[in-house]
Amino acid sequence: MPTLPIFFSQVVGHEMALRLLRRAVVSGDVAHAYLFTGAAGVGKHTVAHTFAAALACLYPTPEGEACGECDSCRRLMHGSHPEIHTIAPYSEQTLIWQLWDGHSVPREAKAHQVGVIGRTIHFAPQFGRRSVYILTRAETLTEAAANSLLKTIEEPPPYAVFLLLAPMPEDVIETIRSRCQWVPLYPVDNHTIGEWLITRHGVEPLLAQRCALLAQGCPGRAWSFATQPQALKLWDALADLAYAVSEARHTAPALQLAEQLRSLATVDIAEEGDPAGPPPSKGKGTTRGAMLLAMDALCAWFRDALWIACGGDSRGIVYQGDEQRLSRASSNMGVERLMRALDTILDVRRAVEGNANVQLATEVLMMRLLSS
Repeated sequence: MPTLPIFFSQVVGHEMALRLLRRAVVSGDVAHAYLFTGAAGVGKHTVAHTFAAALACLYPTPEGEACGECDSCRRLMHGSHPEIHTIAPYSEQTLIWQLWDGHSVPREAKAHQVGVIGRTIHFAPQFGRRSVYILTRAETLTEAAANSLLKTIEEPPPYAVFLLLAPMPEDVIETIRSRCQWVPLYPVDNHTIGEWLITRHGVEPLLAQRCALLAQGCPGRAWSFATQPQALKLWDALADLAYAVSEARHTAPALQLAEQLRSLATVDIAEEGDPAGPPPSKGKGTTRGAMLLAMDALCAWFRDALWIACGGDSRGIVYQGDEQRLSRASSNMGVERLMRALDTILDVRRAVEGNANVQLATEVLMMRLLSS
């Protein structure tokens, strides 16, 4: 897993967001809290980390970059900055005891960060200009954790900044969302991602182009494809599963197809900008990262079939080389059924992302796909 960058110039894409963040660093007009949104792998953690570096840097450049030489920057580059805190979910939820002391902590979680905000927020930074708290999946905050965080985000000490990361603004409760400056991160164009894979990661050009296409605007996802063969293998295997779904004429094979989906999603998939990697979800070895990637692959395949059904040029599809099966699926299913299939996959993906029972979610997915 590559080290997270500390310079804005190392971020691929997101020029508009970076201009906003640079301007805040240069002017000193920094909000108490920011909400970064975008798809998995689009670069939320990377952008937040570089912003945190610039906020804490003792001598930021005139362009709003971290200097890379001061004590704050050196500590961050070595992964030992005591005033930049990353709070990730515990067992798929961000819990109140992770934020504040004085709450019941599971015995097995003693090694996990406990009371991060409560232990640190009342102390002014000693090594950098600001204390920064990065909540990597703010959508997983429990109601108690979110409510406890609200007052602090509304009136934090002048040196504290909160960076919340989530897929969409609506995934974060409105009372917190309304107190954050929104920084949307949009998909990055394929050419930019491909060039970045070649120049930064040394990926062979043809592989880089394919990975950029499959990533659909998400550099972290492209990095996963290019550097983790199991990710690319999973993506390709899902085309076979999607085709089997399109060929099914009744719901009898639904449970078998659901089991096949779960058996495929049993590998760890990490994305650049997620140093912890994806925590495994419970049940039959399925991992959260792999299951979400599988859902994205199914969505891409049926989207391609819909594109062809609507008369789109085959150059616009993600699954290049699978045009024959996609054309057959578009004829078999038709536009309306393909649209329902996409809605179903997206609904179930959101449920899985929200920590739904994986076995139940996949069985519901296949029953709905085969009965639509």
